Amino acid sequence: MFESERWPLVWIGFLLMAVSVRLAATVYGHRHRRLRGARRRSYLEWLPGLAGLIVVAGEAPRVLRAGGAVLTVADDLAGVAGAAVCGLLLYGGAVVARRLRG
Repeated sequence: MFESERWPLVWIGFLLMAVSVRLAATVYGHRHRRLRGARRRSYLEWLPGLAGLIVVAGEAPRVLRAGGAVLTVADDLAGVAGAAVCGLLLYGGAVVARRLRG
């Protein structure tokens, strides 16, 4: 029925998204507890979630043996999420460089 050997990839993707949500909540709470001036957000806590989205969008339809149209949409979604990861990594590099300069 389903390709059971590929299910761990889907679960890893969901776990990465859950880690990302937990990181975002922790960072949000930490920023609001600090007494000194708040820094600008970096959004790097969403990187694991985007990686998880790529895995889930790429593997879940294949595990469930979806049709060709669903696979095409899933691959497009994974491509958009991949571009978002690249953009977020570039933005994170700029944030780190800016913070190192002072």
